[in-house]
Amino acid sequence: MATTPTTPTAKIRTLGPGVLKSTDTTLARDFSADVTKVALTPSNSSDDPVNFLDGSQEINTTSSWNLEASVMDDYTSGGLNNWCLANAGKKIPMTFIPSKETNVMGYTFDAVVQPIGIGGDVKAKNTQDISWPVTNLQAVPSSTLN
Repeated sequence: MATTPTTPTAKIRTLGPGVLKSTDTTLARDFSADVTKVALTPSNSSDDPVNFLDGSQEINTTSSWNLEASVMDDYTSGGLNNWCLANAGKKIPMTFIPSKETNVMGYTFDAVVQPIGIGGDVKAKNTQDISWPVTNLQAVPSSTLN
């Protein structure tokens, strides 16, 4: 019996337009309009191997994640710079959806807010870098996220 070939799904390779937001009930904030660059970045490390008498070997590897982003300065009282300063050290649930196209994966995670820089070149729209530790990273269909 002949099988019908399936049509491959088109790949989505462009970041944005998308969503980056805190889903915390008291610290809800949409970062999407402030972000010019965003990535969930792993840091992988391995211990030296442990060798056993029977010839086997054990290697421990670990991965940790960071939310890495660049954001535009917002010097208003409710701006992102001041929000990060006021909420530094708090762990918040977040959602990152790389694209609003259909059939895209989204990501949920907890991030620890860290303060970001303030200012830069005079008469310029300055950007600041975010590097927040991430835990509980999960890939989920973006259609299940709001």
